[in-house]
Amino acid sequence: MDHVRQLDQFRQTVFYVGLAELVQPTLVKSTDYGYAVRAIEMCWDWIEQRNVSGLEMFCLYHNEDDYGVEPAMSVEHDPLMWNTWGCISRALLYTAYCAYLDEGKTLPETVEGMGSPEIMGYFMDYFHAVVGDSELPELFESCLLQLPEDQLTQSIVREKLSDLALEG
Repeated sequence: MDHVRQLDQFRQTVFYVGLAELVQPTLVKSTDYGYAVRAIEMCWDWIEQRNVSGLEMFCLYHNEDDYGVEPAMSVEHDPLMWNTWGCISRALLYTAYCAYLDEGKTLPETVEGMGSPEIMGYFMDYFHAVVGDSELPELFESCLLQLPEDQLTQSIVREKLSDLALEG
């Protein structure tokens, strides 16, 4: 997966969000499932329209009332669900990272680390813990390299991932 780090930040964001959305249904029985849905929606809103701020995404990750994606993940005892929350949280934080950079705003400490190369490894560990061994990430990366930027939308990415999942 070293090649994914060679994708530009925008395509890396689509990579994380696309794969996180793919595993999101694993959380459907979680009482906090709404946070996962909202996280993916916010990420796609930022990808497609840039109409969500880094701060809004960071607050969904963990707000001052101790609600959000991170608290939902921290109380999860089922390893499958915990790893799925890991995918959602990394996708949300990476998108927030890109939004903060795009806005030219100072990054919160939690978001600042999202630019490090280790983040991909953490995300892939979470992803593979949910889906098992899969070549889907590599296939998806190749797909992202071929798609023009204006086709990196939720509907097109969903379709491509669905096709790739059927192939793999």
